Amino acid sequence: MNIFTNKLINVDCLQYSKPTRERFLEWKEGNINVVHVTLAVWENALETVKVISDWNKLFRENSDLIGLAKSQNDILELTKNKKTAIIFGFQNTSPFEDNIELIEMFYQMGVRISQLTYNIRNLVATGCWEDEGGVSGFLGKNFIKEMNRVGMIIDLSHCNERSSIEAMELSQNPVVFTHANPSGYVGFDIELNKRNKSDELLMLLASQGGVIGLSMYPKILKNGSKATIDDFCDMVAYTVNLIGIDHVGIGSDFYTGYTEETVLWWRAGRWSRESPLNSPNQFSKWPTWFNNPSQFQNLELAFAKKGFNPDEISKIMGQNWLNLFSKFF
Repeated sequence: MNIFTNKLINVDCLQYSKPTRERFLEWKEGNINVVHVTLAVWENALETVKVISDWNKLFRENSDLIGLAKSQNDILELTKNKKTAIIFGFQNTSPFEDNIELIEMFYQMGVRISQLTYNIRNLVATGCWEDEGGVSGFLGKNFIKEMNRVGMIIDLSHCNERSSIEAMELSQNPVVFTHANPSGYVGFDIELNKRNKSDELLMLLASQGGVIGLSMYPKILKNGSKATIDDFCDMVAYTVNLIGIDHVGIGSDFYTGYTEETVLWWRAGRWSRESPLNSPNQFSKWPTWFNNPSQFQNLELAFAKKGFNPDEISKIMGQNWLNLFSKFF
């Protein structure tokens, strides 16, 4: 049962900033009530447990600002007390290694969302940087079935088209793109054009009850760092017209606080010595209207100026994500 009806709660369904009190204060200033954070990209099980222990320390030291949300009631209680609810997630299945039992173990530790793969082919599926391949015939299918069983949300943000389609066909539950944009609007003259999703894929996502979090990340945004907030609103309107108001949310993909070496590691992992990006600079400047999470609240006014009504704005700002979460936890 969805307990969030008529409760205005703003959700950013993907941020990967280095977690500090400064970030948590920015969330509060930006009126971001729920943030889905990344625990792992290439980390294995033991390394990920260490990240969770670091977050547990952060929860203790910043209990006035943040708390871990494992359920709808947790989100409601935290937001009622003017704290940001944190939802744990992975951007890869690497923490599960090749052990299906680790899916439930990490779920019990609070992980509620996991991508199948991050850009490349792994044991489960194929990433967007790979042209060939889909969900693996045995391990991948079993992992999807187990994620369905325990109630972990399947995220396809960095999967290629074929893996996304196959995962949707295999999953008994709705799947999501926590942070991606529509190729039909953005086009392909951008640095990470393989990261975005085709109109056909987005329509399939919506037909199964999924949600996409539209992103301000410059490398997947039309006009990149020069994009205006009006450009972003146009993209939101395009996506709403394509798949309906009930399937569109925000997943900013905002990150800050990391060195260029760390960002290079996200892109190259352990499988390469160099980033596959042509740009020598791993960073791109965030648009001036969203270079800090405290600016999140400005979206509400921008959407109103674009012509969205209050109910539609509420859905985009968070209600659609909450409706999706209510089907899982």
